[in-house]
Amino acid sequence: MLGSRWLRFSLLLVVVVTPGCRRAPAPVEASVTPKSLGEAAPTDRALIATDDWLIGCFRGNPNTLNPILNSSAIDKRVHDLLFDGPFVYDENLEWQTNDLLVESCVDSADHLTTTLRLKKGLRWHDGVPFTAHDIAYTWRKIVDDRVPTKAARTGPDQISACVALDEWTVRYTHKAALPTNKWNIAFDLIPKHIYEKGEADDPTMVKSEYNMRMNRSPVGNGPYRFVEWITDDKIVLQRWDDYPGPKGHFERIIYRIIPDVQGRMVAFERQEIDEIELTPQQFVLESARESFRNAGVKAFAPRWMFYYIVFNQDGSNPFFEDRQVRRAMCYAMNYPLMIKQVFHGLFEQSLGPFRELRARHGFAPEPFRYDLDMAASLLDKAGWLRDAADGWRYRMVDREGTQVRQRFAFTIKIPQQGQTSPKIIAILASDLERIGVEMKTQVVEWATLLGQARAHDFEATLLAFTLGVEPDQGWNLWHSSSYANGRNYGGYASPRVDALFEKGRHEFDHAERMRCYAELSKVVYEDAPYIFLVDAANLWGFNKRLRGIRLTPRGPHLFHPGTREWWVPKGLALHAPTAP
Repeated sequence: MLGSRWLRFSLLLVVVVTPGCRRAPAPVEASVTPKSLGEAAPTDRALIATDDWLIGCFRGNPNTLNPILNSSAIDKRVHDLLFDGPFVYDENLEWQTNDLLVESCVDSADHLTTTLRLKKGLRWHDGVPFTAHDIAYTWRKIVDDRVPTKAARTGPDQISACVALDEWTVRYTHKAALPTNKWNIAFDLIPKHIYEKGEADDPTMVKSEYNMRMNRSPVGNGPYRFVEWITDDKIVLQRWDDYPGPKGHFERIIYRIIPDVQGRMVAFERQEIDEIELTPQQFVLESARESFRNAGVKAFAPRWMFYYIVFNQDGSNPFFEDRQVRRAMCYAMNYPLMIKQVFHGLFEQSLGPFRELRARHGFAPEPFRYDLDMAASLLDKAGWLRDAADGWRYRMVDREGTQVRQRFAFTIKIPQQGQTSPKIIAILASDLERIGVEMKTQVVEWATLLGQARAHDFEATLLAFTLGVEPDQGWNLWHSSSYANGRNYGGYASPRVDALFEKGRHEFDHAERMRCYAELSKVVYEDAPYIFLVDAANLWGFNKRLRGIRLTPRGPHLFHPGTREWWVPKGLALHAPTAP
């Protein structure tokens, strides 16, 4: 397990990067991440402002509120409050059974079956019993090729059968004895009695009016129940008083949808929202304003997220199938300038995923450095030669059996709501033009951009990704089989990477498994299916009345109990109807 070993970072470090090197982190001012922010809730609920509302903020609409169709962190944050499952990972990012739901969970001696026993009396928000049949039904839908479960399928597809033996007992049969089997059974759940009604008319779960309605207004079993979703405005959740576990500390949790980054800052300073993910500029400069300090505090911690540009290398364009071309793009990226101007020294150049494993096992790659001469040389070798007349690069390419002269001009799609994306692209575009390559920009609404990425409808696009706890989950990104039904958006294919994923998936010796993923990370970086731009950090602002917040490498939300632990001391309610 990676788990707690990956958490042994100081929470008061910030990375400073200067040209030509990756320096040790430098300290952040002491006022960041005050101790009061992490104060645990008292056992006496009379000391908690349980009538208060928590108002969060998203930069765009979720794609869906059906958890098995989840494809973004926005989706997941809502799901984690609406739904409970039998397995979670805690603040140390370690796999755990959810004692609220699980009576027992036992693996067979040969690691080929797992038997789960649920507690009795569990219910969905509409009062219908939650049973083993819901788990078995969910698995069948996840692995159904007609259902677009691109993210959810990796893991459950390694289960050959998931059967409800009775109302409370589930038996998972694994295809092989794998160290990852416990992760494979930790999939999100949906209510069978809701979705089976729409099966006959729409086996895809996404096309019929009924399924679209249920995907927007879900019935869950978590501490909060769904109230409403008004597109481009807000999502409203209400505390479920019949929840069998610890009751939510807020009467309501509302997520406002504010695409504009400055609009989010204004709303935070006016105390109209309680949390904000800060851009580096906001963290360094705008948080110094009196209006910010009157509203809240800021927090910093390391994070398992990287920004990247992914190239479509599936043959649909004439540029990026060639490894030399992709590597040329990496050399054309001015990393020091980007880190200084765009990220204010808070982030560091990314060398691919699983960086701690690489360092521990000696598979550190040679970093791509900013070197336009090297980039130009690689393009020359790939046959993209500069025209003396206009300065652009051209190559003869095959188009429906005819050789035509193709200019190297491509379009990169970036999210509409991003503040840093245009700045990154401006830096790269300027340098690419200097070596004869034109990069045009298309700005796309966030949910639409994700849909286009899943459909491989792009030449290049800029995204960010938060790594999972188990490195095998990277299969969904870089294994060649994940092009059709996963998140291998660019169509990257490497026999060596595929073989390392297979070896890691079947290796029970922990140290050897981690060596596989360390080497895999190096191969992926050097093959350059992405420009790995920067490794990010947690940069957040929280209303100063909030307590119970913990920052993990996956942020303050994407673990258990996450947002469920947040609370406000009695007398400090801000958004409750009765608040002053």
